Amino acid sequence: MRRIIALAIFFAFITPAFSHELTIKARDKAMKSGEPFHVTVQSAHKFIVPEEVEILSRVKAGIIEDGKLITSELTGNDSELCIDFTVTPKDLSHSIMLVATKDGESWCVTNEGGKSGSRKDLEAKGLKVISANKYDKYAKAIFNTSSKDTEFAQVLGHPLEIIPVTNPAGAKTGSYFDVKILLNGQPYTGPVWATYDGFVTEYENTYAYYTEAENGLAHVKITAPGWWGIRAVQAGLPGVEGDYDHLNLRAFLLFEVK
Repeated sequence: MRRIIALAIFFAFITPAFSHELTIKARDKAMKSGEPFHVTVQSAHKFIVPEEVEILSRVKAGIIEDGKLITSELTGNDSELCIDFTVTPKDLSHSIMLVATKDGESWCVTNEGGKSGSRKDLEAKGLKVISANKYDKYAKAIFNTSSKDTEFAQVLGHPLEIIPVTNPAGAKTGSYFDVKILLNGQPYTGPVWATYDGFVTEYENTYAYYTEAENGLAHVKITAPGWWGIRAVQAGLPGVEGDYDHLNLRAFLLFEVK
């Protein structure tokens, strides 16, 4: 009994850190109007180093047009540990936003290790469930930015959403990149991490910058050119009785600093 209680306390603090991050990475270097643009959805603890293929039925990805997600067909790529999809931008007079979301499954820590499935279903199989969590994830990547553009600041209504305040076209090394973060439509206050592609590939969950959002606003110091990711997490939201104890939200915003 003491061991189970100790494990419950342990996982209450660290379980949210176990989940992979959902990110987007382009295969092509430049977009062309009316031509396919090849992209991947990646899931990993390292930025941006793919580690597993997410369950396709739980992921949606595509391009934002007129404020709505136009979903693409997804293809699992086991050899490269990612999901492939293609978009065809029609109008390159403004920035293009690509989105990937995951409706997470219930994941339980049990006396026999980690198991997917609801609390009640696993308990019905005789397992002792220590904790049950659900992870919903939201990733946005902004391409084709320009100094006169405003489309980069679209609000999509994700439960946890990072919205650029600074135009990515003007982001420079040594300057701050400001973002607005909303939790269920309200200003988010909490931790924010940021990093860039290639900063660290050896270690998991290692970021180049840390700050905290106050009343929905966070400031990230840009320290290198390249693709950047800004990450926010909200853990411990109320769950659904019998299914999962807590809902955990994760959001990533990706943009290029030239």
